[in-house]
Amino acid sequence: MTACAVAAAPMDAPAASARPDGPVVTDPGYRIAPDDVLQLTVWGEPAINGIYLTVTPEGNIVAPVVGNIHAAGKTADEVRKEIAQRFVEMDYLRDPVVQLTLYQIHRMRVRVLGQVTRPGLQQMRDGDTVDQAVAEAGSFIPDTASLQNASITRLGESEPIPVDLEAFYYNGDMSQNLTLKDGDTVYIPEDTENKFYVLGLVQRPSQYPLKKTTTVTQAITMAGGPQERGALGRTVVVRKNPGGESQTIEVDVAKLLETGDTSKDVILQPGDVVMVRETKRPNLTTIGQVLSNLYQVAFIARWGL
Repeated sequence: MTACAVAAAPMDAPAASARPDGPVVTDPGYRIAPDDVLQLTVWGEPAINGIYLTVTPEGNIVAPVVGNIHAAGKTADEVRKEIAQRFVEMDYLRDPVVQLTLYQIHRMRVRVLGQVTRPGLQQMRDGDTVDQAVAEAGSFIPDTASLQNASITRLGESEPIPVDLEAFYYNGDMSQNLTLKDGDTVYIPEDTENKFYVLGLVQRPSQYPLKKTTTVTQAITMAGGPQERGALGRTVVVRKNPGGESQTIEVDVAKLLETGDTSKDVILQPGDVVMVRETKRPNLTTIGQVLSNLYQVAFIARWGL
């Protein structure tokens, strides 16, 4: 087929858009979807040479001269033939040579929610996996993420798909790094169980996230260390047994730090309470305050003030 000679392209023909990033797609059976990018060339028409057309959310493209065409659900060749037919019907070209190729497949949209740095909608590519989506969201938050309880909610599925990301990240279990689909939602919940507490005479008594090998000394360090009256040698760990009974474990942290014997550094369990008790040494500051107050009382009584 040959193109009809035309002196100049019509004035309303749009200029070529900027070249989009992405690989050329050659699958002739691919069905066009919203956000796909097509490349249109009409031979003999300089103004319609390598035009990039983005499929709208409604599934349409707006081609030069012929206007709006519904493309979603059709192959590139089917849309090409429709464009050529429009040229003929409009008496614009008698025998048009139209080339329409699928330049870029739409990017998948995946939501990553929960304990990640930047939760929200992420633009992904076909074949991307869970770890890539988590990376796009700025990675998980180590102190609060319950990786073993992650899940994928998928369109058309009645139940979330469980994903043990702890097994993937820390044990290399590739079976947990599932391939994503358009519309998936990856959710990493907050870890509400793996917590411990540091109380007593420490700088920052509070609840803290428990890692697999958190020890008593590490816990006290996380809490800012002992206060002036805090006795590391009188540290205890209060732990609830499976039967619900409390167990008190004495930990002489002062001696442990002095000798460097890490074998005595107790590894914490979920729900443990680390308590740094007060030293038994006399509190000279308090004694001084008491003596000062007694002196003032005696002075007032003596002089009748």
